Amino acid sequence: MNVVRVKPGVEFTVIAPGGFCILASVQQATQRCAVDLEITSGCDGEHSGPNDPHHSGNAYDVRTHDFTPQQKAAVLASVMSALGWERFYGFLEAEGTPNEHLHFQTKKGTTYP
Repeated sequence: MNVVRVKPGVEFTVIAPGGFCILASVQQATQRCAVDLEITSGCDGEHSGPNDPHHSGNAYDVRTHDFTPQQKAAVLASVMSALGWERFYGFLEAEGTPNEHLHFQTKKGTTYP
């Protein structure tokens, strides 16, 4: 059984409704893609300022630097197919670096639900 793990230090001080959807979709992707996934950022860490969606529980990062290109694409496709592109956004960030991860968030300018 594949699982979602959490990097030590990741904080979930706030989880917005859209954030719950992201987390549920990440969990579903572990089964669909037959991989363990690790959340590397929640409400914690340095991001793009006080209005960054991580701080409001509307964004999460998932480690990918040890995945094959096919696994990265499959996880991204799985999560986004569950979430839908209308209200959510996901992409591969910092590709090829030790900080490589998939970033998922509610779309800027949208409110969920």
